[in-house]
Amino acid sequence: MWLVFALISGAFYTAQGLITRNILRGNKDAWAFSFYFSAVGALVSLPFMLANIKIGTQIAPWALMIVVGCLVVLQNFLSFKSANTLEASLQGSITKFRLVWVFLLGIIVIHEQFSLLKLVGTLTTVLAGSIILNKFRKPSSLTGVAFAFTATIVYGIIIILYKYLFSSFNSASLTFFIFLIPALLNVIIMPHAFERIKTMFREQHVPVLLACGLGGFANLAMNQSLAMGEASRALVIIEAFLVITLIGEHLFLKEKSHLPTKIVAVGLATLGAILIRIV
Repeated sequence: MWLVFALISGAFYTAQGLITRNILRGNKDAWAFSFYFSAVGALVSLPFMLANIKIGTQIAPWALMIVVGCLVVLQNFLSFKSANTLEASLQGSITKFRLVWVFLLGIIVIHEQFSLLKLVGTLTTVLAGSIILNKFRKPSSLTGVAFAFTATIVYGIIIILYKYLFSSFNSASLTFFIFLIPALLNVIIMPHAFERIKTMFREQHVPVLLACGLGGFANLAMNQSLAMGEASRALVIIEAFLVITLIGEHLFLKEKSHLPTKIVAVGLATLGAILIRIV
């Protein structure tokens, strides 16, 4: 059964990434989209949280949850902003760097065990990133690459903090609040928030709600797959869907430039991610 949830998660993440790129390319409002991603994700995960509630009862876990919520706002903004100028397959390749930071921070901060296989995966992923940086040197492309890389660093920090939050929250409750808190923070800190939110809904409500809904369900399916005790195999399958992203981008979004570079980068990034995840 874990395999079914892993396949669903990978398929939904792939579809969400392609639709998101289609929505945001051309410098569309990434911050308003970030609000919808969090708000719809909270709505999707709410029934699952209510069916199995486990939340912290002390101040410290909630304070940490708010800190993580702020980091998620930053990570989402950077990630979606990169989609303005960066194709989905390239963004997905760079996103694999989050596993590098999780690996390094895990060793440094929480003293996780070193693995030679993970080190090889890390170096392979770094090679994929180097190929992308070497090929895409236009200012607009470099901006997207910089946003995507920075988002992976923030994500790595978030994942390490998750390990502390799981002592007070279960996966369903953590998923809900990690969507809800950023949605509320976006409304508070985004300039002209209500006007921008209404504009995006008026212009693109169908693809926006579809992409965000797919993202929410993909996250839930991944958590369910991990909860069944087959974490390594499930994550390997989900990571491998980046290859499908490249195919979908070529066929449906008609983004066919630099195809050889994309194939090499996607292949190396996927291999690196699998080597990091497989242990």
